[in-house]
Amino acid sequence: MVAGLIAAFTNPLFGPGLVYYYAVLVIIARLLLGVGIVGLHALQQGSYGRIGRAGFYAVLVAIALQVLGALVSLITRSPALAWLVSPVGLLVLIVGFVLYGAASLQARVLPRWYAVLLIVFVPVSAALGSAYGNIWSGAVLLVLGFVLYSRSEALVEDPPRVR
Repeated sequence: MVAGLIAAFTNPLFGPGLVYYYAVLVIIARLLLGVGIVGLHALQQGSYGRIGRAGFYAVLVAIALQVLGALVSLITRSPALAWLVSPVGLLVLIVGFVLYGAASLQARVLPRWYAVLLIVFVPVSAALGSAYGNIWSGAVLLVLGFVLYSRSEALVEDPPRVR
């Protein structure tokens, strides 16, 4: 969300340092997205089949492509591998989350609205563009992460004993 706010409310041409912070925040966000998807996979892995695994691995590959492209662009100050971030990384991310969301719908481990948000949040984010798309994506991931975190706390609690 912070990267989206930087892009939405500042002009990077007036502050070249902001471009650096924006790129670093995007890389951190993608890495945290990878951690979140691994947590989601750990919760649902026994409940979905090949579609879920294909979506999971596609998302991880897309995140790796986007981080690699952003790192190379950041280090070399050249957009030589920017195509890994978008359109290739973005397309693989969309396909991965659509597959993963469809598998989550079938698994019925999480609420239906959760799976629908998994399906639509990346295409909506791409349609909104870089700035507002990052804000939308960050807000959705914050909600999804909170639900996943609160669900993990419920699983950790000891069940009441019946006497």
